[in-house]
Amino acid sequence: MSSITEQEYKLKIEELQKEIEILKKKQTEKMKSERYGLNWIDVPEAFEKESENKIPVLKEDKGKAIKNDDGKPTHILIEGDNYHALKCLNYTHSGKIDVIYIDPPYNTGSDGFIYKDARFLEQYPDGTTIPKEHPLRHSTWLSFMSKRLKLARNLLSEKGVIFISIDDNEQANLKLLCDQVFGENLFLGNIDWESKTKSQNTKTAFDKLQPKVEHILVYSKRNHFNLITKGEKEYPERDEKSEFRYYKIEVMNASGVRGRETMVYPILGINPPENRQWKWGLETIKEYQERGDLILLDGEPTLRIRPEDERNEITEPFWGFISKDFGTGESGKKQLNSILFPVDPEFETVKPVELIKKLIFHASSNESIILDFFAGSGTTMHSVFETNKSDGGNRQCILVQQKETDSNICESITYERNRRVMQGYTNSKGEEISGLGNSLKYYKTDFIGEHSEKLASDEDKILLAQKAGCLISLSENTLEEIKTTEYYQLYTDGKKLTAIYFNEDPEMFPDFVEDIAEVSMNSTTTHKTTVYVYCEGNPEIYENEFDDLTNIEIKAIPHPILQIYKTLNEAL
Repeated sequence: MSSITEQEYKLKIEELQKEIEILKKKQTEKMKSERYGLNWIDVPEAFEKESENKIPVLKEDKGKAIKNDDGKPTHILIEGDNYHALKCLNYTHSGKIDVIYIDPPYNTGSDGFIYKDARFLEQYPDGTTIPKEHPLRHSTWLSFMSKRLKLARNLLSEKGVIFISIDDNEQANLKLLCDQVFGENLFLGNIDWESKTKSQNTKTAFDKLQPKVEHILVYSKRNHFNLITKGEKEYPERDEKSEFRYYKIEVMNASGVRGRETMVYPILGINPPENRQWKWGLETIKEYQERGDLILLDGEPTLRIRPEDERNEITEPFWGFISKDFGTGESGKKQLNSILFPVDPEFETVKPVELIKKLIFHASSNESIILDFFAGSGTTMHSVFETNKSDGGNRQCILVQQKETDSNICESITYERNRRVMQGYTNSKGEEISGLGNSLKYYKTDFIGEHSEKLASDEDKILLAQKAGCLISLSENTLEEIKTTEYYQLYTDGKKLTAIYFNEDPEMFPDFVEDIAEVSMNSTTTHKTTVYVYCEGNPEIYENEFDDLTNIEIKAIPHPILQIYKTLNEAL
């Protein structure tokens, strides 16, 4: 780190203040021309030098792969900055993610949130924590979150849901930011989670207002969730038509916003009491009357309700409050410590498995893909294992976690926690806990070429094609590499084959086709084969090479990858 004099430091501060004033004027002009919303001073983010002006890809760390032939899904753990990982996932998983759960830094001033301000990288190459009194405290956090949420938005499927944990430090700002990124009309609600049961009894905190809940913001195009079934309605009566139950038509208050004159009418000559109204509309009552299922019972209007008239299940709502019964920050920490015992992970705040299981249950199907790009201790993947175990599902989980410290949190905590859960471990009480199975692939973000995707040279394109195997196999979810040569790669999941000819020299193309044919011939199932070829134009020119094979789809590389990255950069 180069040293600077006090005078130089003052000049830098003055330059920054001038820049802030200029930006304030621009923001004011912008605010006058735009509708209501959130505005902040955008603080440019700097990344490691190895990633500057290069193209992001994924590289597998094969030594950390976990393989179990148990028919359960193969899950994904990506080590690296989530900004670069999300760019890669925009190629592999655009529109494929059904559930995103994230627990980003809360920007409390003491939670270790670090942001690399590109303007001062020379003086502060390692970034700096953002204290509460920092003049750009909220702007740095919003700049950091905005880019990542925009990248995540593209990943959500049509029924996709994103859950974002936050506390009071940034909850208001996050709500407005998400309204901008996802659309205010997609805001479904704010879940309060009872995260604490113990108060701080220090001299400075015991008599303060102490928070008891954290928030989980929910955004989605869908507005219907899976519900817990608590039982079924009973139909104890029977007549010549079918079984039924009696229901005496109820009344409700006719005043206030729910009061409607149309709900005040006679039923079999009986009107509701004064200032009250029927709960059921006239048209519905007429339907029951016409079919003979409206009667007077004990002098009160009563319906015969049959199974086909209603939803038979008795369900529990998906409430916007989750109690301590689903775990707290303290219980989440104890759970993690017990799994990693005797190592102390030194995580102060950990989400409990039962909390994330509940969110996954309500928002996912058995085949959903779940993403967490602030993975931390890896609770989300553990929760996916447990959810699949409880209902026989095949949900797949993708985690992203950067190294953060010299001990590499991603490897030593995120990976190690889930490895033990998969393979079994001895907990802090000395009890042997059986493994849950499943398989896992471990990737790292990597960077290739000498230019950004916008300025990619021919050499960059060739190198991208050669290094795109992990991206492509992940996109196709064919994660098992079965052959790699200097010219091509083959991946499978046992049912599908992904074949990549990444070399610009077509010399070995006949061998490539022959290997594809051999895999298909020896397969016990019908293979669909997706072929990727290095091609600047239309890949269909290669169709005649596969005349003797069926169920073949041909795609080009590397142009589609570059195009997605370019589009992302323009949007950000």
